[in-house]
Amino acid sequence: MMAVSKRVLITGATEGIGKEAAFQLAANGFEVILHGRNVEKAASVKQEIQVRYPDAKLDVLIADLENRTDTMKLADTFNQRYDSLDVLINNAGGVMNKVRQETVDGWERTIALNVLAPFMCSALLLPALQRRPGAKIIHTSSMAHIMGKPNLGDLMYETKFNAQQAYGDAKLYVILLGLEFIRRQQLANDTNPIGMYAFHPGVIASNFAKNSTSLYHHFFRLFRPFLGSVKQGADTMIYLTAQPNEALRNGGYYVKRKIKRARLPANALDVAAQLWERCESLTGIRFG
Repeated sequence: MMAVSKRVLITGATEGIGKEAAFQLAANGFEVILHGRNVEKAASVKQEIQVRYPDAKLDVLIADLENRTDTMKLADTFNQRYDSLDVLINNAGGVMNKVRQETVDGWERTIALNVLAPFMCSALLLPALQRRPGAKIIHTSSMAHIMGKPNLGDLMYETKFNAQQAYGDAKLYVILLGLEFIRRQQLANDTNPIGMYAFHPGVIASNFAKNSTSLYHHFFRLFRPFLGSVKQGADTMIYLTAQPNEALRNGGYYVKRKIKRARLPANALDVAAQLWERCESLTGIRFG
């Protein structure tokens, strides 16, 4: 990878594949903006990178992405500090507990963190992305999307909740949002289209689901010795960041650097359009 001077914002950059990607991108000349929820932890990661790569350009943004106000403040802070952005990596996410929980905004936590936060970040940072040719948005999805069974009539699982199902739905939803994003750009005849991609990092031995009471917690604890490394998990994220949009399929789903066919519902485009409208309605933020 050749050294470049591009600005990248990574959400969930204080551990796991987000942290690994931050190290590798900083090593290769990217200006990296680290998002985290904890001030001390984020500062520690920044210091680790700076010690290893003294010339690295780094910054930190703090926000609880399950909170609408905090997410909006993150975007506001970024837009006050910077006028443009090359790559937004919506990496922060997670599986929640067995019992349904709501955020302060009244949103189910899985959807808040894995779907609405990426939607808001992408929408609020869109002007900054539009100022850079070849800009892109990358979503950390998952093979778990194959379990997705979209039910937009019960998007917040007020009728029935299952932590694993909600996570699978959420990871399908970010793929669908990519399809709708591309469709809208095409309808607008955008002359400077922004790429939007989703990827599966693999089944990685990270701290994923460490605070969850779902089955995922037990799976990752028991099978950790047999899982892939965070370096392997971050590889496709880094690949998508570094590749020019012309070399990628816009709206595509990637696994191990390769475009793969995501398992989508038969009416995927209709669901994607409806999901987009629900996200705008829930967040009060228009995207584009």
